[in-house]
Amino acid sequence: MLIKKISGFFIHVGYIYLAFTTLVVIGLLFGLIEIIESVLLNNFPLITSKWFYISRGIISIVLIVTWALWTIYSYRKFYQKKLESTEARYQDILENSADAILTIDDNQIIKTWNKGAEQIFEWRKKEIIEQPINKIVPENLDAINKMQSLFKRVKSENYIKNYETELITKQGNVILVQLTQTVIKNELGNIIGSSIIMRDITELRMQNEHMQHSERLSALGHMAAGVAHEVGNPLTAISSIVQLLQRRSKEKFFIDYLQKMRLHINRITKIMRELVDFSRPSSDNMVDVDINNVIESAVGLLKYDAQFRYIKFNLKLEKDLQNIFTNSDNIHQVMINLLLNSAYAMKNVEDPQIDIITRTSKGFISILVEDNGVGMSREIIKRIFEPFFTTKPVGSGTGLGLSVSLGIITKLGGTISVKSELKSGTTFTIRLPIREKINERINFNS
Repeated sequence: MLIKKISGFFIHVGYIYLAFTTLVVIGLLFGLIEIIESVLLNNFPLITSKWFYISRGIISIVLIVTWALWTIYSYRKFYQKKLESTEARYQDILENSADAILTIDDNQIIKTWNKGAEQIFEWRKKEIIEQPINKIVPENLDAINKMQSLFKRVKSENYIKNYETELITKQGNVILVQLTQTVIKNELGNIIGSSIIMRDITELRMQNEHMQHSERLSALGHMAAGVAHEVGNPLTAISSIVQLLQRRSKEKFFIDYLQKMRLHINRITKIMRELVDFSRPSSDNMVDVDINNVIESAVGLLKYDAQFRYIKFNLKLEKDLQNIFTNSDNIHQVMINLLLNSAYAMKNVEDPQIDIITRTSKGFISILVEDNGVGMSREIIKRIFEPFFTTKPVGSGTGLGLSVSLGIITKLGGTISVKSELKSGTTFTIRLPIREKINERINFNS
């Protein structure tokens, strides 16, 4: 074991090992020959001694050459094994990388395909090898030979780094990727293909868009509060003047018009109040909440939005609905999310309508949001509550609305479910437990 360790050390130092061991062998060989000569050859004739010296030289050369060849062979075998181990390690790293790593030849035919590519594009290696790269290129990009033009650019510049483009999975889902492409050359320096490293940045882009959207909403909230304040003061003055004129006017013509003015002023006041409610920061405070009021507030805020201009709201709210101890801001946010989804589903529907129903049953308050939109397939229904999943085009939605809504309702101890069929509309059902404030306090203390 010690000899192997020493030998391994000298192998690491390369030719120093070869020279050192050769000198050791020569020393041992000549020492052995000197011993034989001094003990056995004293009584031999001169001619025998000459042949012995010649034989000694030949044997020494043969042994030294043999030793050198064996050492070189061992040295080569050691580094060959080390090289193979290194190659296997790097191959394992490339094969199991989370990024898609593939190579294509000069004709845009896929030659290698790692596991990361399988996970991102959903194509198995045996399915995609020897297939054209256009298999993962959307039709709109393929039509203008996007990958071919990209490869021409790589040929002229030798590589492209952090290039963003849209590609397509086996299931037809468009994803946003960031790729780095480098040319592959043969021994003569001729370009024979390229290697491509791709990273799926769809979720990252959605996260960034969600952050920007949140920042815009925050800025909008501050602006809305400021606008409501600036408009509110003169609006109060106008309302007071109109009321004064109503009291002093005696002609029915003026009284009717002043009454219409008051109705419009009240409408503006309500819009301003809803803007202030929208801009107010949400809190985690649990209070007694009238669910019907929250729904009416959400509808009142959105019905002036351009998306809801032609949508009819049918509110079927149970009278004298029991208040529940919950977070009104969170319920308001969930309702906004559901209504926005319904509006998107009814963009191309004639006579779009949203029914909102509340009712009490078995210790729960149920909220149903029904639309007559395009509906959803079973595959989409299975994924709608996944973070960042969206059926909207890239840049049109973050895919977080329903995921956030599910988290909110779950945190409040309730449930949210969906029922939908293609071309038959969608119904979201929220069930919230009826909890009174005094009971909640008792639970906290226990």
